[in-house]
Amino acid sequence: MDRAARTSSPTAAWDALALRLDGSFRARARGLLGSRFALLDSGGEEWGQLRMLGSYAAEIHAGETASEIERTGEFGARYRMRTGGAPFLIAGPERPDEPLRIFCGGKTYEAETSVLRNTSIARRLTAHAPGSGPEPAGDGVSLSGGIAGRSYTATLPGGAGSALAVAVFLLYRNVAIRRAAF
Repeated sequence: MDRAARTSSPTAAWDALALRLDGSFRARARGLLGSRFALLDSGGEEWGQLRMLGSYAAEIHAGETASEIERTGEFGARYRMRTGGAPFLIAGPERPDEPLRIFCGGKTYEAETSVLRNTSIARRLTAHAPGSGPEPAGDGVSLSGGIAGRSYTATLPGGAGSALAVAVFLLYRNVAIRRAAF
């Protein structure tokens, strides 16, 4: 990552990574416990890693950028991601029994997860007319994992740093949920 991306906002750091990945990445578990994942580009080159810290936290290292994810709130239902110490992603249901809302880089996503299928989809939302509520924008993030939960593939809009951060967050969340369930 270049010096400008390292010294500016979290958005710039994630945007620089997203440009390099061009719309997709893979994750592969390292070790027997699957608490570390290598994040790979389409050519198989490692661009970062996700390290699970139990089911309530994780660290992401990508180049010279470091991010942390933590679960917060009652029953750990909310999440926060910091990049370079600055808040960048916040997620949680707005009300009980509602889909997860993810706020990242000025964009809002609504996410659904299937634990048995080991998949997650986050659709970006946009507000149309006042009072009409958010509508899907058409550009979203998808994550699909293998049956054993040791390999994942993510697709996202090319060059969108917030979408990349959402994809990495979904990876963390899927792994954490599956570890608790199985």
